[in-house]
Amino acid sequence: MKTIGIFLSLLLALGALQGCSKGSSSTASSSTVRLVNVSTNYPSLDMLSSTTTLVAGVGPSTANGPGSAYAGIASGFNYLTLNQTGGSGVGTYSVSLTASPNVNPYFTLLAYTSGQSTFSVALLPDGEAAPQAGYGTIRVYNLAIDAGNTGKVDVYVMATGSAAPTSANLAQMTGVVGASLYVPFTPASYSVWVTGAGNPSDVRLYIPSVALANQQILTLALTSATGGYLLNGVLMTQQATSAQPVQRIANTFARVRVVANIDSGGTVMTTPTVSGVASTSSTLVSGSANSVGAYNLVSAGALSMSPVVNGTPYSPTLTAAAGADVTLLVTGNGVTPPQFIALSDDNSLPPGNQFKIRLINSVNGYVGAGLTLGDAINGPYLNQTNIAFGTAATPLTQSIGTSAVQPQVTGFSGGLTLNVPSGAVTFQSQGVYSVFALGNNASPFGVFRRDR
Repeated sequence: MKTIGIFLSLLLALGALQGCSKGSSSTASSSTVRLVNVSTNYPSLDMLSSTTTLVAGVGPSTANGPGSAYAGIASGFNYLTLNQTGGSGVGTYSVSLTASPNVNPYFTLLAYTSGQSTFSVALLPDGEAAPQAGYGTIRVYNLAIDAGNTGKVDVYVMATGSAAPTSANLAQMTGVVGASLYVPFTPASYSVWVTGAGNPSDVRLYIPSVALANQQILTLALTSATGGYLLNGVLMTQQATSAQPVQRIANTFARVRVVANIDSGGTVMTTPTVSGVASTSSTLVSGSANSVGAYNLVSAGALSMSPVVNGTPYSPTLTAAAGADVTLLVTGNGVTPPQFIALSDDNSLPPGNQFKIRLINSVNGYVGAGLTLGDAINGPYLNQTNIAFGTAATPLTQSIGTSAVQPQVTGFSGGLTLNVPSGAVTFQSQGVYSVFALGNNASPFGVFRRDR
């Protein structure tokens, strides 16, 4: 079994934390840590300090949700280790905790999966003082793997059943990257909307109902969903009892964009739905940059889409996984029924000073061993060779470089080379790009698109 090693070093002056002992207990000479495991990589984990098992078998089936009880560890320098239950180690986390007299420090070690498969951990302090009677508090911890400037979010806490926020609503937590402040609310049930910073129509996560009790201290941790753009959530009560289990909040939406490639300038009209409500219809015209539509938010699962190709309605059987980004290729010669091909997209941001790019082959009647994406300076790109019709390459992540390059698509019969776009490109740090090869085998063309 492959071991994923992550080293986390933290030095905390716990005298600066105000602790409360609601729901648990400890002494002034110890700290307490619980494990919350919402990872898809390891559905059951044990947490050890040195060779001592603190908690075992933590995962979705734990009585307190995917969270354990708090376990005491000695003050001073500690090694926390995560093991797969019944298996080998996942990683070692070096945590230095310095206890202070009359302080009861609490921490949560959160194990989660970012994007499609990246295993990550975060150590969150749980030492917030209880709010005054008649209020509970909520904070947001944005742990999305691309939680930089373009990953900032706003959070709207609204009456249960409220419609999606608009510019008329005020976000209680704005531009969150990392941890927000704790915000007080009166005890009630609320709907929570998480959107892109400054853009209430850019919904990343919707939680229909969050119950907040008197003096409850609640953390909503946000992690990247499988498509890399939408978010999943974890609701954790500080120093919770079994009556307040940890809750994993899976995204109920997906994002879908349509690519129209019907010969002779055919049209594709789509009307996606969100929670059963039709969104604005869009008509895509094949043969130009307008062939590639924008992403639409839709309810995950079976797609309630009614594509109309050259005036004829169709009802393809398609699904979109929760939290996924999907590209739907609609291809054909305009005479016979079209093909509908769903491709999974990975729109998570790459690290700083790097970009990500991939090639999609949707050339009608393609003849050849597969298309290749590269440029005249660097040659074929890694992972971007021999891309068959109706498929997408695994994204390439690499340094942005210091000069502009001309992306080129090769692998056509007759030795044709497509420059896509028509001029040189300076790739941007953390840019996510797609190159679409469209048209037909006799007259292919390309569309270059920055996805994020």
